Amino acid sequence: MQLIKSKFTIGNPIVFFATIFVVIFGSLMVVSAEMGNAVGDTQHLASSIGRQSAYALVGIICLLVCTNLNFQRLSVNIYWAGYIVVLGLLIITRFFGEVNGAYAWIYLGAASIQPSEIAKAFMIAFGAKLLNETDEQKLLDNIKKYAAFALVYVFIIVGWQKDLGSAVVLAIICYCIILVPSGKSVRKIQLLMFLGIFVAVAIMVFALSPMFTNFLMNHSNSYMVGRFLASANPFMYQYDYGYHLIMSLASFATGGMFGLGYGNSIHKYMNFPNPSSDFILPVIVEETGFVGFSILMVFYLAIIITLVSNTFKVQKISDRIILLGTFLYFVVHFILNVGGVSGIIPLTGVPFLLVSSGGSSMAMSLVALGMSQHVMAKNKNANNSGQI
Repeated sequence: MQLIKSKFTIGNPIVFFATIFVVIFGSLMVVSAEMGNAVGDTQHLASSIGRQSAYALVGIICLLVCTNLNFQRLSVNIYWAGYIVVLGLLIITRFFGEVNGAYAWIYLGAASIQPSEIAKAFMIAFGAKLLNETDEQKLLDNIKKYAAFALVYVFIIVGWQKDLGSAVVLAIICYCIILVPSGKSVRKIQLLMFLGIFVAVAIMVFALSPMFTNFLMNHSNSYMVGRFLASANPFMYQYDYGYHLIMSLASFATGGMFGLGYGNSIHKYMNFPNPSSDFILPVIVEETGFVGFSILMVFYLAIIITLVSNTFKVQKISDRIILLGTFLYFVVHFILNVGGVSGIIPLTGVPFLLVSSGGSSMAMSLVALGMSQHVMAKNKNANNSGQI
């Protein structure tokens, strides 16, 4: 069994070079954002530069390795073992303390690991392996298994780690992956799941209505509910739940068309929360303006559009799952992060993939991209040689 491709490839060149640009752009902005935390600490900025450079280098290595790794040939037993390992990592996070109310990290000296990010990339690959089944009864059984295994991860991330944002991302990815396989035995389940999507959208619309927000305002004072209410009107909670969002909106307004220039953000020095991770986008817009944000979006959309367009070109279910899963990984993170910091939806604390600081999110998002690159390169070679 040949696991490493004999001929090295970078995969789809559009995805590869767009990814490199976004990683470099994001790393530069992380360093700038950390200037606010470096006031009075001369070593902090140097440490941030070194750490982010290491994250970017390791992530790009992950991208290239996964692009040239025939991971789909791995035994299903390896995936079962991987599931148990990730499960163990998710559980032990509780023993490393909490950050902002969540127990989502494992601390190893100066470095940290976020197992929920590993779970997202793993469940994409696991779904591709488990649901690539031609026998309809086996496929139905595997769908039930996959759904149960995904729910275990989701419940642990929500209930044990207290990390709602990561749980939502993982749930959406796994939910949509189950919709990919076809067959009479799974059609009824998938139909119900499609109906579930419409129900979920209706619930979201109702949850954002004034009637529901007024009810919450009068009947709850929890932290999560406060963040939800602050997205509707942050100025009613300007000294607590809405403070972060107000700072974010002020940064957007200050940036204008061309921004204040690299390193010249004002709000990152004003007790701005997580300027290099959750709130990296306001710093980007404040320093580079609408023009800088638009340039970033051109390259980011190049990645996303290439993924979704190739999803409809591949024939194998496993290939389609990899591409769709990676597409959802990036799109859902983008919607939750950008929507949260702009006040469109409640804040969830998920990073802007490839742009925000964070070794786990950088590495795992590039692992997922590498798997997709492998799929696109394999199908391109097959098409060129006349194979299906």
